Amino acid sequence: MDSLTIILTTIILQKLTNALDAAATVCDNDMACKCANNTVSCTALQQDGAFILPYGTQVVRFDDVPIAVVNNSTFENGKPLREITWVASKIKLVEALYHSDLKHLDLSRNDIFKLSDDAFHNCLRLEYIDLSDNQLNILSDNLFIHASSLATVNLEKNRFSSISENLFKHTINLKNLSIGNPNLSLLDTNSMTNLHKLEYLSIQNCGIRNLNQSSFGEHNMYLYSVILNNCTHLTSIDDNFISSSPNIKIIEINDCGTIDFLPPSIVSLKNLQHLRMSNTELQPNCQNGWFSQWFNNETTTVVGYEKYSNFIESLNEINCPPNIYYTNSPITLQLTKRGIINCMAYGNPLPAITWLVPGGLTFHENKQADINISHHPNVHNWDLNQIVSQSLLTDKNGSLHILRMLRTHIGNYTCYVSNKYGNSSKLVEVHLDSEVFFSIKINALLLGISSALGFLVLTILCCAFKLLLIRLNCIKKRSQQTETEMGSTEKPKIFPADV
Repeated sequence: MDSLTIILTTIILQKLTNALDAAATVCDNDMACKCANNTVSCTALQQDGAFILPYGTQVVRFDDVPIAVVNNSTFENGKPLREITWVASKIKLVEALYHSDLKHLDLSRNDIFKLSDDAFHNCLRLEYIDLSDNQLNILSDNLFIHASSLATVNLEKNRFSSISENLFKHTINLKNLSIGNPNLSLLDTNSMTNLHKLEYLSIQNCGIRNLNQSSFGEHNMYLYSVILNNCTHLTSIDDNFISSSPNIKIIEINDCGTIDFLPPSIVSLKNLQHLRMSNTELQPNCQNGWFSQWFNNETTTVVGYEKYSNFIESLNEINCPPNIYYTNSPITLQLTKRGIINCMAYGNPLPAITWLVPGGLTFHENKQADINISHHPNVHNWDLNQIVSQSLLTDKNGSLHILRMLRTHIGNYTCYVSNKYGNSSKLVEVHLDSEVFFSIKINALLLGISSALGFLVLTILCCAFKLLLIRLNCIKKRSQQTETEMGSTEKPKIFPADV
């Protein structure tokens, strides 16, 4: 390419650039828009046709900027856009967007009734979507098929009635999900099973009756917050849903009317900070009896429940057979350390608790509640001989304490609860911490090997030192044994008999 061509090309490019810079942009309307630092912010802007942005714009924030359809030709210039916030602007339809660098999209508080199946297929870096407070009644299974980078999705206050099995199949990095609306009454089986990193789940203002474990994965290790406020049709929460999410910190079920079944696995949540249930009541039945014991516990984290006294009053009038609602089985303990085996049960009247432990001993607590065992010693062997145990004891809650874990304590423990209306039992497995036990064996083996090697090295060094002294003539090398040492080798002389 000669110098003249280069000069002409440069002139043409410069003129094109000047023409683009000279084109009218939304920033020329300084009454409605503010433009600074690659960000365009407009409020109550009225305009027909495409929005021309200043070259290099990365962030667009529109509020009350009416438009019917948002698609790839909505903006001119401004590429690559990284954030689009377009709220309260009567948008009705969203078609395919070709913004490969887009990370943040907020289209809340519009009138969107339809999203094209490929609306976000080309937004491969999209991390945040807010489509709340719109008119969406159908969500395509292919909507998020290429949105594996999504971390936050807000679909609250729309009109769809179900969440299909495939909607979130590819959003494997999703952490925050809000989907509640009054029409939502069904979460398909496996609809959330791929959300292994989910931390925050909100299904507020929904029509769901039962929150079932079948909609979720077997282990939700990152889930810390579950929000179910104002779900007036909610009657039960699956016990397995709570037990499979051991790190939950916050549960909110405010303004939910009357709940028939509250999962007792809530007791197992060691990190629970708040169970909020203002303007929500529990049905006083035997299944919810566990709550009366847990509510009065020192570690209770319930906020609200203004009618608890009414619940207790009604519950005490019901005869309930015993039901074990929590055990910490299986449990693994370290050698020589202390441990507690829990067996929490509710019944009315309060049940007797009996522990059958490896080795044949039996432990009783509150035995007066069962006339069949009321005459038994507190601790006894198979023939009812009273025993004084030195390593195991029970407390008033029925928990069994291992004061010093030994290998003889390994095995199956049976927790048996009973009152005059029935009985129940559960098996609790107690294991020895294999890692600690393995490390002890390995350390012992290493000590033996190191001792043997040390003895061998010491022997070699002693021999080497002796050879050195011999070479230096510090000591004499032993050659042949003397006669005195060996004894005489000469044969005895035999004389004739007649001499």
